[in-house]
Amino acid sequence: AHFIDSPIADCQFPIANCDLSPGCPWIFGRRQGANGSHWAMIATLLYSISGGMLAALATARFAELAWRFVRVAALVAFATSCATTIWLTGAADPVNLAHTDWIRAAGIIPVAAALGLVFIAPASGAWPRASRFLCAIGGLGGLAAASGAALCTWADRYPGIPGYSCAPPMVVLAQLLSALLLGTMTAAWLLGHAYLTATRMTIVPLQRISRLLTWVVAARIGMVIFSVLLAWWMSSPAAAGEPAELVHSVLGRLQQSWLIVLLRCGVGLAAVLIFAIMVGDCVRVRATQSATGILYFASVFAYVGELAGQQLIRECGWPI
Repeated sequence: AHFIDSPIADCQFPIANCDLSPGCPWIFGRRQGANGSHWAMIATLLYSISGGMLAALATARFAELAWRFVRVAALVAFATSCATTIWLTGAADPVNLAHTDWIRAAGIIPVAAALGLVFIAPASGAWPRASRFLCAIGGLGGLAAASGAALCTWADRYPGIPGYSCAPPMVVLAQLLSALLLGTMTAAWLLGHAYLTATRMTIVPLQRISRLLTWVVAARIGMVIFSVLLAWWMSSPAAAGEPAELVHSVLGRLQQSWLIVLLRCGVGLAAVLIFAIMVGDCVRVRATQSATGILYFASVFAYVGELAGQQLIRECGWPI
């Protein structure tokens, strides 16, 4: 077992089965208290919105989209990723986390891709391959930056929370689905709003993105169920090779943080799934304004739910 110094009290906490050496590839930060993680959570949210939105647009058929919608979506992705990258680059280690150079580098990719999409938006229908390429590259960069920031949140978890050997890949997988959910949700309500002015745009793009949103929400719920079941399965030391007392703390801490769990699962998942189904019904009858209004509420619920999930990573050391 290794020991690390607690930043809160003059005591040490044992961390079993976790390599905390400087060369360990899973250590992306150093424990510096709550403020660092809170800012890392915000960076994760903003990179998730930009990267997920560009990734969702990469699946669209640009010939069917109004170019003004493409430009607005690109501007939103550019603003969120650019503001976050400038903040991470301009301040001196602003989130009190080490090894963030590659996160800044990954954050530049969606900035450049979104800016390029802004300029070619009027010709996006004529240049669908170039537009899709920019969205795909920018989406990958944003997803990578969001995953790195989420790992920083995990590395800066509360003192005494053990570092489980399979936690980092689980954090990355959960964050990828989270970014796709946030990005698809944001792109959906922006598209719904575009129908107020783009009267010639057909209902097909909104139908496609509403179906995509439903599938992404379902996948995010499936990831949460899988994560909880894996934590439960790991409670058998013979099966998982982890000390049972450490694994039990995941479920125990979830019970202690029941209010955040309720916010995360009830508001951020169950309610969002209901809203996604309602949006699909509205789009089926071509009620675009009703669908857009529902998406406004659903986006707020999704943002709050994913932030609650980031907080649970800090409190439990495990993605939910």
